[in-house]
Amino acid sequence: MKKVIIYLIVIFLFSSCKREEKISFDNGKIKFIKSYNKGVIEFKRFDEEGSLLFYGKFKNNQLIDTLYVFNKGVDFIIKIDSSDNNYFYGTYISKYSTGKNSKISSLRFDKDSDIDSTISSSLLFGKEILFNVDGKLSRERVYEIDGKKSEIIEEKIYDKNLK
Repeated sequence: MKKVIIYLIVIFLFSSCKREEKISFDNGKIKFIKSYNKGVIEFKRFDEEGSLLFYGKFKNNQLIDTLYVFNKGVDFIIKIDSSDNNYFYGTYISKYSTGKNSKISSLRFDKDSDIDSTISSSLLFGKEILFNVDGKLSRERVYEIDGKKSEIIEEKIYDKNLK
């Protein structure tokens, strides 16, 4: 009986522990660091030079919570809003260094077991709002998804200096 209890405790400890996996590029630099914890994958994705590209959480073939993206001076987040059978949805939010919003838009993602494929499947839909540095409304676009691409169906430009 004592051995059975010890065996159960050992199994419990191994199954509840956080596990980490590192995946590298051919050049030896880290591509992904994935931590597995109770069905959730917490991940960090790097480029081939070793710079952090993004980090977030992944579960059931989709992102969950918030994706933080670092893209050559244009950092942004994507807040995951909802999910259905084949897709999940998020709100893209970028800010100027002043803290004022730069761009807000809605995104749809395909569900997929591969994190890179999931992130690269994003398509704009609904309203995209662009602000100028002063925080004033600069442009509004409305997108519609047509197959595997987003199409602009309406655009209003408020800032005459916008190119």
